[in-house]
Amino acid sequence: PFSAQTCPLVRPHTRTPMMRCWLLAIAGTARAALAAAALAHEDVVYLTAPRSQHRVTAQSDGSVHAKWKHQGSWQRFALERREGPGQLRSGDVVLFRAWTGKRLTVQGTDVHAKWSHEGSWQSFVVELKGGEVGDAVAPGSTIFLKAHTGKRVDADAPDSPGMVQARWSHQGGWQELVLERHSVLPRCADLTAEQIPDLLTVTAVPLPATISAACGGSGVKTSCRHGFYAASPQSDSHALLYNDAEGRAMVVLFDGEDAVAQSKEIGTEEVRGMQFDPSARHLVALVSGGTGIYSAPSYFVKMRVPSLEVLWRKPIESPMVGMEKWTPDNSDAIAISEERYVLHSAGVCKEGKWCAGHQGDLFQALNATTGEWLDSEGKDWRVSHSCKQMVGYNPRSDAFLVANAGDACPKALQYTAFSRGAHLSMSARFDTWGDAGGRQGVTQGAIEAELDGEGFATVFSFGPEVGEPDRLYFATLFANATFAAAPREVLLGSSSTQLGGNLAPLGAGRWLVAYTE
Repeated sequence: PFSAQTCPLVRPHTRTPMMRCWLLAIAGTARAALAAAALAHEDVVYLTAPRSQHRVTAQSDGSVHAKWKHQGSWQRFALERREGPGQLRSGDVVLFRAWTGKRLTVQGTDVHAKWSHEGSWQSFVVELKGGEVGDAVAPGSTIFLKAHTGKRVDADAPDSPGMVQARWSHQGGWQELVLERHSVLPRCADLTAEQIPDLLTVTAVPLPATISAACGGSGVKTSCRHGFYAASPQSDSHALLYNDAEGRAMVVLFDGEDAVAQSKEIGTEEVRGMQFDPSARHLVALVSGGTGIYSAPSYFVKMRVPSLEVLWRKPIESPMVGMEKWTPDNSDAIAISEERYVLHSAGVCKEGKWCAGHQGDLFQALNATTGEWLDSEGKDWRVSHSCKQMVGYNPRSDAFLVANAGDACPKALQYTAFSRGAHLSMSARFDTWGDAGGRQGVTQGAIEAELDGEGFATVFSFGPEVGEPDRLYFATLFANATFAAAPREVLLGSSSTQLGGNLAPLGAGRWLVAYTE
């Protein structure tokens, strides 16, 4: 699983020349030995309903529930003592700050996390079950949380499953909450080279043979040899999407022990990409009927986790005509939110469409619930001959960041931000070069959301002149697509730098980039 608190230094991938697919699952195995010392100000905790083991969860829209047993970032809260630093004791007034930066709030009987206020509505008195005022509260203690109304919080009660409320002043079983400390794993950015071998294990999982040479009528002959790996900090499950030896699109789901939990065929098209949705309850795959074949569109496939039941399979145009010679690795990209599944692709539009034969970049979105088009015409940002597409999504800002690199009109790498279909800006730009015939400076790249902020980071390979070797560039952006830190060369004087799309947030403004020279 890929998160700030585990340490996957390498994204698993397929090795097709061996005609055998091995998943290298890199997972952090060490757990810091945490003493049962009292909890303290700024500790990260879970609030668990002991009856069901469901945990209080804050979603990106501010709603709060207790429907899941997950221990992901949505279930983590920073414990803030009203008095500041110090041990947590029974009788203390505390606030709970969610991953969104908003705090648990009692409004009437409702509990939500829509505001960042630090007022009385966000304040709770911690009451240790069976304890006295002033007793230290250790991890695993059962507590009650008394709100400003005098009522105590109940979570996942039998009469309202999954709900978190503050209805009664009782101190009964329905109001009991277990306060768990988040087990902190070593952060990748804090590890030394000597520590890494002791903190990682590698599990090799043999899979059926993958497609290797001929691609059996699929469009881009390199594309069908790709494998796509997906993981989420919200779940221990992780998954692989690849074309097998018969050309079938196969999804394999692994459990937290790296054992195969499910395997499913989802079509016979080329695999193009795969991600978990933010809740990790669904897996979303993109498969393509082949380039240049308008009658064989691409499909988004939505699957339930962990059963891999296909909930829907919906077509979406990905008309990548002529893109074979223009680095198909970045000719399309996907980003997944709870509401939208986005495809950002390159190609030539059909005559009669809104773009009238224009060759450039196309942004399209489907409704995540129904699979229906949110905008039947898509969006064309008018970056002519754009064949390098990148897109990322940040749930904290509910914003997508889109990038296009064109060889004409303009000769630049441009970034655009939008939220819920509304175009926010197109202000970040990095000038490149192009010959209007497919040759240009930017070859590969990636966009990832910040782990603990609302912005993004981007990396890309750029060759300053025709015939010059590619060099690796890095930049950070705000949610409105303006540069926070302008693109700069990462390795001065580097040559022939190729990027595999590997960019991982480590938190606190630190990033991990994988590349080859």
